[in-house]
Amino acid sequence: MNSKLKVLYVSAECAPYIKVGGLGDVAGELPLKLKELGVDIRVVIPGNKDIDYPTQYKGDYPVNLGWRKETCIVREIVNAPVKTFIIDNYHYFGRQGVYGHNDDSERFALFCAAVYEMILRFDFMPDIVHLNDWHTAPVAMLLRENEREHGELSEISIVYTIHNLEYQGVSDRSVFNLFGVKDVVFKVDRVEYYGCFNPMKAGINYADIINAVSKTSAKEMLTPRFGFGLEGVLKNREPAIRGVLNGISQNKWDPRTDKYIYCNYAQNDMEGKKKNKKELRKELGLNDSDVPLFSVVSRLVPNKGLDLMEPAFEYILKNNNQLVILGSGERFYEKMFVELTEKYPGLVSVNIEFNEEKARKIYAGSDIFLMPSRYEPCGLSQLIAMRYGTVPVVHKTGGLADTVIDEASNKGSGTGFVFSKYSKDSFIRAIKKAINQYNDRDSWRQLVKRAMIKDYSWENSALEYLSIYREAKVMNTKRKSEGRILI
Repeated sequence: MNSKLKVLYVSAECAPYIKVGGLGDVAGELPLKLKELGVDIRVVIPGNKDIDYPTQYKGDYPVNLGWRKETCIVREIVNAPVKTFIIDNYHYFGRQGVYGHNDDSERFALFCAAVYEMILRFDFMPDIVHLNDWHTAPVAMLLRENEREHGELSEISIVYTIHNLEYQGVSDRSVFNLFGVKDVVFKVDRVEYYGCFNPMKAGINYADIINAVSKTSAKEMLTPRFGFGLEGVLKNREPAIRGVLNGISQNKWDPRTDKYIYCNYAQNDMEGKKKNKKELRKELGLNDSDVPLFSVVSRLVPNKGLDLMEPAFEYILKNNNQLVILGSGERFYEKMFVELTEKYPGLVSVNIEFNEEKARKIYAGSDIFLMPSRYEPCGLSQLIAMRYGTVPVVHKTGGLADTVIDEASNKGSGTGFVFSKYSKDSFIRAIKKAINQYNDRDSWRQLVKRAMIKDYSWENSALEYLSIYREAKVMNTKRKSEGRILI
């Protein structure tokens, strides 16, 4: 079945062509692994001025957007390892920046309508359409609401992955009107949300399978704390909810071959890890002393646990340990962290930017990685940190709970330190435990090795996605046999 399975993977971003965060990494790595497993998979993303890769023209067509038509141009990236298509429109996609425009709801509505038209017009009729987050979710609505007119669409099974439930793309009803579906669809059991249009709700209600990016996240999002107002909708679809943990590319993230770090090393070469730490300190202007070097590589936004970081940083630095921060986000936190450099010279380096080369050096050169996220559906940073032998301290939520084994409660078999209660005291206690173990050098070396050899590659996750694709086909067949042409 695998060699015949045809999948259209739809995403707002895809590394290396255009990437903002973890979604881009997943879209760049999962389809490649599925292709290696024999799947005939294509990726489609919206155009962007930041995409600097050669492309080949494949066609263009008009797309209805409410009362008007927009012309969309399809281009294929030349020599991409997975067939990757860009949908261009000069007005909506001829810009820099994937997100953050005032008309994002309209832009992604056009993208979804263009993907729908692409399915009808091109010679690739997928068995599975795999949608990701709110930006692509309305494709599910378009496929199901138009299958009476286009019977072939009913053969397509829909998998919808929620990478971040907080961002739902809620917009005015006028955005719903752009899709040209019947007004009866604008109901509470389909896409209506307190008088507004909720694209993510459309994805949840129309997909055959809804997938979270970790097993714990799949359970958490059914609760008021982590459901962000959609817990009731998700509870109604609970039998269709699955959880598949994201992976990382073992080739892309490999301290043995990484060309950006100061020197390469492996789990049996802690001297190489020490050299990276020494050079990182030198580059960042930190004191050369035998203390643990803590690190944060993160977007500086509240859900990343920033309210816990300030008191934790004070504890770390008052005790003459060292800290390096890399990231950007809310100005309030940027300013707060930069002020630490004046208060603790030689102990802290704050880098307000996103710089992948510097991030790799930090992963390779630091000892302890801090990730106290309030919630984290999956998280990739903790996986990368472990791959580079940097021990994570994480909050027990979502993918962090699924990937980091607490050394304090699993002595001799852990891969990091996990705190359960979301509080500054719990976070600092976990940091103290990490420092204590760091000072027991033999025990620390064994902990680092366990973290480095833990396998979070895409191999197992891709196999789980294959299983989900098969299950989606079964559920779609059942839906049709029961005469539920529409949900």
